[in-house]
Amino acid sequence: MTSASTTLLERLVEPDFARPDEPAWIHAGRQRAREWLKTQGLPTDKDEAWKYTPLADILAMSFDPASISPACAIEVATVDALAGDHGGPRLVFVNGCLAAQLSRTEPTPIGVSIGNRTPPLTEVIAATIRPHADLDRSRFDGFQAVNHAADHDTAVLIVAADTDVAEPIHVVHLSAPGDTPLASHPSTLIQVGSRSRVTVIETYAGLGGASLTNAVTAIDVGPGASVTHYKVQSEAAQCVHLAHTNIHQAAGSDVHSSSVMLGADIARNAVDVVLAGNNATLAVDGLYLPTGKQRHDNVVTIEHAASACTSRQLFKGVIDGHARGSFSGRIIVRPNTVANDADQTSRSLLLQPTAEADSRPWLEIFADDVACTHGATVGRLDDEAMFYMRSRGIPATEARAMLIGAFVNEIIEGVQPATLRSNLEAATARLGARAEEATA
Repeated sequence: MTSASTTLLERLVEPDFARPDEPAWIHAGRQRAREWLKTQGLPTDKDEAWKYTPLADILAMSFDPASISPACAIEVATVDALAGDHGGPRLVFVNGCLAAQLSRTEPTPIGVSIGNRTPPLTEVIAATIRPHADLDRSRFDGFQAVNHAADHDTAVLIVAADTDVAEPIHVVHLSAPGDTPLASHPSTLIQVGSRSRVTVIETYAGLGGASLTNAVTAIDVGPGASVTHYKVQSEAAQCVHLAHTNIHQAAGSDVHSSSVMLGADIARNAVDVVLAGNNATLAVDGLYLPTGKQRHDNVVTIEHAASACTSRQLFKGVIDGHARGSFSGRIIVRPNTVANDADQTSRSLLLQPTAEADSRPWLEIFADDVACTHGATVGRLDDEAMFYMRSRGIPATEARAMLIGAFVNEIIEGVQPATLRSNLEAATARLGARAEEATA
């Protein structure tokens, strides 16, 4: 194992031991993750997928491994304030450990199983998690391996075939650093059976203080199933947030995955999707709102491994102060596939001359019968629109908020439930107010 990998494990993960209630295959999986690090190591600035992320800053930080015991002092009202209450079941994890006293799982919808890695849910984890030893570094990296090596609980959601889940299911991951900076490695597994329909909301928030959140989410979508997935990251300003969402789609499935990044000092949102069955459809969109000196990076990989699949990417960044945002969109179309359609769009709005935006298409097309388009724009608030609104008596703060709202509305206008949409609209309005204060 490289010295950097060894040091990272020592700083972030408890020593390798088997918990008394831990199935042997889970312990073996953690050992395999450590072995992967021996040969592959951590990402470096030479890895294209990590081009825009300040790795040196992350690796220079010092964090303690998170305790496996949840912070029992947290109240339900605190969870509501940080993550919102969107109705339906809610699983709450604190520092990577299930907090049953903060969760709400009753009544569980018919055809749905919710919990952590306890029997019989462990059997589903075993069947769903795929071997990662043969994955290349651009799609599976050392931070994901560290997540698998950690001794944390896993949020598990199983939807049986032919099940229509009416209310959204909410998974909340909270970081509670306490007196010292800590690292936690949340993991979420979602398995949706054939022809089922479900909405899942993932929220990452914190109680303040410095922390590293190294999250992995796996979503397995059966034939003909429909999944709507929202991920909201609003961690404290001193935090580092690294997240990988891996989605596997069967034939005829439909997925809409939307991410919103609001918090953390350094945040990286990676989404990796495999369209494995014919006629699968996918929409991936994201909104990132860095301010101050924040760094928000989005890395998306979509693999068209079957025929007649459609994918759409739309990412928008509103960047303020000395912040920097980036979008890297990778599309892979495999040989011997036909009639695939992929579209990618990235748009950035800079609120200050000191703000920075990067956008990079990354296309690997190995088939002839394909429609693949991409586009990127970077601009600032329209001076003429601002002048027009001010001349009509609209205060500058409100005018800015309205223009920013119009820019991001394409991402958030269709968000359901309405409670989540309202939270995102409020966050956008606050950004407009901060932008005005910075120019005052």
